[in-house]
Order: sequence, then structure tokens, then C-alpha cells
Amino acid sequence: MTDNVLQTLQHFIQDVIAPDVRELKVRQTAFEKLVDERFNSVDERFNAQAKQSEMQFNAIMAAIAESKAQSDLARVRELSELRERIAVIESRLSTKAS
Repeated sequence: MTDNVLQTLQHFIQDVIAPDVRELKVRQTAFEKLVDERFNSVDERFNAQAKQSEMQFNAIMAAIAESKAQSDLARVRELSELRERIAVIESRLSTKAS
């Protein structure tokens, strides 16, 4: 009778539980594949966004540097003009003083 119970239990496991376990393994594999695909998709979008942000940041920094260079150049020109005016005034003053 013990053999009969063991055989019945073995048949039950093979006929009922084993197919369910195989189905669960297949579903788990499909789910893991789906999760990996979604993760990779999000990761690709994140990396693309990071690259775009970096390019925008670099463009802004280049624009700031260009603006600063233009401002510095304008100041140098103004100072040069002022030096020339001062030199003319000093020259006139020294001519009058002589």
C-alpha cells in the first residue's frame, strides 16, 4: 500500500505540479527578458539625455567664453583709446608749459 501511495504521489507530481513548474519557469524567463529590455531601453534614453545635456552645457560654456572674450576686447579697445587721449592731452600740456 505504501508503494501505491508513493506511485500516486509521484504521478500527481509529474502530471500536475511539474507542468506548472515548467510553465512558471517559462513565464519567469519571459518576464526577466521583458525587464531586461525595458531596463536597457530606459538606460539608452538616459545616456542619450545625458549626452544631450552635456552638449548643451558645452555650448553654453562656449557662448559664455565668447561673450567674455568680446567684453575683454571691448575694454582693451576703450583703454587704448583713453591712453591715446591722455597722451595727446599730456603732450599739449607739456607744449604749453614750455
